[in-house]
Amino acid sequence: MKHKKVIIPIIIVGLVCILTYLVFDIISEQKTKAIAVEINKKQLLIVKDKAKAEDEIAKAITREEKRIGNKITLAHQPQYHMVLVTKDKIASQSEIRKAIEESPLLQTSAALIRVNDQPAVCVANAAAANQVLSDLKDRLSNCTEDEKIVKVDFAEKVEIKEGIFPVREIMSPADALVLLETGDTAPIEYTVKEGDSLWMIARNHDTRVANIMALNNLKTEKLKLDQKLLISCSNPLITVESVIEGKKTEVIPYTTKVTTSTSVSSTQVKQKGENGEKQITYVLTKKNGRVIENKVLAEVITRKPVDRIVVTGPRTSYTMTASRGGSHVGGLSWPLSGKITSHYGARRGSHTGMDIDGKTGDPIRAAAAGTVTSAGRSGNYGLIVTIDHGNGLKTRYAHCSSILVKVGEEVSRGQVIARVGSTGRSTGAHLHFEVLSGGSYQNPLRYLN
Repeated sequence: MKHKKVIIPIIIVGLVCILTYLVFDIISEQKTKAIAVEINKKQLLIVKDKAKAEDEIAKAITREEKRIGNKITLAHQPQYHMVLVTKDKIASQSEIRKAIEESPLLQTSAALIRVNDQPAVCVANAAAANQVLSDLKDRLSNCTEDEKIVKVDFAEKVEIKEGIFPVREIMSPADALVLLETGDTAPIEYTVKEGDSLWMIARNHDTRVANIMALNNLKTEKLKLDQKLLISCSNPLITVESVIEGKKTEVIPYTTKVTTSTSVSSTQVKQKGENGEKQITYVLTKKNGRVIENKVLAEVITRKPVDRIVVTGPRTSYTMTASRGGSHVGGLSWPLSGKITSHYGARRGSHTGMDIDGKTGDPIRAAAAGTVTSAGRSGNYGLIVTIDHGNGLKTRYAHCSSILVKVGEEVSRGQVIARVGSTGRSTGAHLHFEVLSGGSYQNPLRYLN
């Protein structure tokens, strides 16, 4: 009996050893020999054999030399070690290529553009870096045919540093320019909605129309409903400051003089008014293409305006009276039906008009009959229409998306003169409506019926 008691544990131990050996043998059969590739004592990937890794590295060098135009060298000599791994740990050809391209293994001589001592973008050489900076100045200091750039420079400390850099950091000049201009390499997707325009989309995303058109290869500013657009929100890495001189011709609106005569029984126009013109020389200060200061240097009258003379009978009224509400005769009618989003005198008293909410394309109507004295683009106002109603009273309609009247045109009360937009310095579609009396800004609510 004692012999049996000794034999049984021995048998059990033997069976355990056999089972352990069988399990280890099964696991070992699922593994295979492979090569671990290390760079600077850190494992990069596992390949089937050393020749495969060396072949992919050689291909990567050839590919990157063609892309960049510079000679590519190895930052570190790869180390190879045999390992025992399961087959799923062995990298595929595409995985090998990606690992090599994203690693610091490949290096080349290049030029780094630094902004305020911080790295910004890296390109193939100093010549390419200088061209990128020159192109950036051109794109962010744009001017019209009647303007000339007298000064352009960077607000930040910008320098070019040549040296040896990882190939993965080298960008094409085109990509480097976009990154410096927008500060964003990951564009978002935007779906065009009803009433959208490129200008409004650009404004809402703090970017430029030119950027959106270039990113989406657009040949025209016309958009389609539900069209998909890629947008890189603008947060420039470099600020381009420019000083621009220019000249423009502005209309000098004529004034209307009213006289009373007992010899007439109704209103008669004795002399037709004619607008004058003046030549304005100005200086603009811009930051990244946006006007931050507009200074007039000189104004020269090239043609004096001719007064419009109106004769009325003793019982005929030609006066346009301000109204606080109701249907007071002679008051201004509302140019747009909508919610007031910013009242006159808001923003610490700097708001010279009243903002009325609207959708892009909504009709804007003349508040009263009169003569169009300006119709076009004007700085922060964007597209603007000015109407002279006589007796020193004028109205302005700003941030329009389109203008439907011309300078000198006589318009009637309620006539559609423009459409709502968001041009100029505007954060969304609305109408900025101004009333001027004797050249001074007035609260439009005092004049509107």
